[in-house]
Amino acid sequence: MIKEYKEPTNKIEKGLLYLQHYGLKQTVAKSIRKAMGHDQEHYSYRKFLKAHPLTKEELDKQRHTVFTYNPVISIVIPLYNTPERFLTELIQSFTAQTYPNWQLCLGDGSPKDGLYNIILKATGDIWDERIVYKKLEGNTGIAGNTNAAMELATGDFIGFTDHDDLITPDAMFYIAKALNEDNTIQAIYSDEDKIDMDSKEYFLPHFKSDFNIDLLCSHNYITHLFVARADLVKASGGIKSEFDGAQDHDFDLRILEQCDNIYHIPRVLYHWRTHPASTADHPEAKMYAYENGRRAVEEHYKRIGVPARVELDTHLGYYRTIYEWPDTPLLSIVIPNMNHRQDLQECIDSIVNTNSYTNVEFIIVENNSDDTKLFEYYKELELRSDINAKVLNYTETHPETKGSFNFSKLVNYGVANAKGDYILLLNNDTRMINADAISEMMGFVRREDVGVVGARLYYGNNTVQHAGLILGLGGVANSQFLGSGREQVGYFYRSTCVQDLSAVTGACLLTKRSLWDEVGGFDEELAVAFNDVDYCLKLRALNKLCVYTPFAQWYHLESLSRGLDHQDAEKKARMDRETEDFMAKWKEVYEAGDPYYNPNLSLTKFDYSFGRD
Repeated sequence: MIKEYKEPTNKIEKGLLYLQHYGLKQTVAKSIRKAMGHDQEHYSYRKFLKAHPLTKEELDKQRHTVFTYNPVISIVIPLYNTPERFLTELIQSFTAQTYPNWQLCLGDGSPKDGLYNIILKATGDIWDERIVYKKLEGNTGIAGNTNAAMELATGDFIGFTDHDDLITPDAMFYIAKALNEDNTIQAIYSDEDKIDMDSKEYFLPHFKSDFNIDLLCSHNYITHLFVARADLVKASGGIKSEFDGAQDHDFDLRILEQCDNIYHIPRVLYHWRTHPASTADHPEAKMYAYENGRRAVEEHYKRIGVPARVELDTHLGYYRTIYEWPDTPLLSIVIPNMNHRQDLQECIDSIVNTNSYTNVEFIIVENNSDDTKLFEYYKELELRSDINAKVLNYTETHPETKGSFNFSKLVNYGVANAKGDYILLLNNDTRMINADAISEMMGFVRREDVGVVGARLYYGNNTVQHAGLILGLGGVANSQFLGSGREQVGYFYRSTCVQDLSAVTGACLLTKRSLWDEVGGFDEELAVAFNDVDYCLKLRALNKLCVYTPFAQWYHLESLSRGLDHQDAEKKARMDRETEDFMAKWKEVYEAGDPYYNPNLSLTKFDYSFGRD
């Protein structure tokens, strides 16, 4: 993106940037910590960088690496009045690359004589033939200048950087390395961080997810460094001026729609310079950019044939997708239950009194209850004319299970007797919060590529109980941002963004009946633990997405009905056994790591802290 410059005020820049990414509450808390000398975020990243240095020995090793495939990587940069120091540092970040087969394509829209002499000086007054420069007749804006520079590109892959940013000396090496390990890759992106105006401090690292289409529709998390196969880039029509301010978001979506092998390098290869004129620092001044971003995502849905409109989220630069499917198919809500009449009633009433998605049936799976008032409520429930409810007595039809508890069997039995094409598994200790919670979830699950949808769940004290599960987090799997405040947005808004994840909790899990039948529902050997994660992973193995949406909100009074496993010796033994069975079944998946959780992040903390413990 082409930027104009003012004299920087670094503390203000960083503060406003932090505000955009983390929200007011966390920004205030950060300011207090800093005033007290406890600026943990900056300290953590400095500590992380110190623990993971890029050494001279490693760079020398890269320079002597011999690849079988040596692709030329063309990086396209539009120039416009770029300050000499920034342009010099940018050029030198390329000439310092350990992988030599790169091409720098510079389209200069600056007035008068342009920036040729600065580029020549940056290379030691000896022109580097890998740099291709063209002085344009005039400034045609971001799109025009970029497309003119793109015409100069002759490489196998084409990417973009801003004219004042920097790449790490190993950036091109890691792209070449990935392509040598898999020559079917069509697009590659990396992690990034921010660099201050003095080129002295690195901060706000963005350790990203592997490719995540729903997160990309929520905001452009890919940004830098991004390269794609040249034929795809050339055929795309380049950058479109009608999306100025969000042109990279539009471009990324158009390119990635055509790709089925997108590779993420989980390393910071790009330093994004911040300054007062950036959108991050004055978000309200560039509303056109956010509107263009909204249109870019909406155009994506039109191209792929999904009926949806896109709205600006409450956080600028973030978007919400509203699906507009033409009908409302039957949804079966399956709720296992034992005693706890009041809890079940409050769960059902919260839906009946709130829900805007009307084509619903309730399937209550009764198991081992002895509360006479509960059975009276069951009769009332089935006789009510305002709802469609059916109670199935699992214990009566399966007398051998009397006195036992197998959640998977209960759920499978309920689904087998359900009539809907879509199944919502729901615990009896959940409460619907927003009227469109089910409609929101149904919007996603009806996409062909989606297998499972999960919601945002809160404990009774309004802290996060579930915001999507991360494999290996806190043990086998746990919720990202567990225990954080309801109003907290999390790391790069990950707590409050729609995104694809590896799994969601079975306490509120929506899926297609056809897929349920295809994979055999819940594994009945996993009586209580991890049956939901197992089900999600079975669908992931079919290349179906598991989507978490924060716009479907519920309370979940976790383990209210059954009690906690660690408080009972028999339950603990069962938990240990099921943990062992589950981990053996998905050993290879766990060894590979959760694709939606960056390997540079902690597995013992739930807030996306940097560094593996």
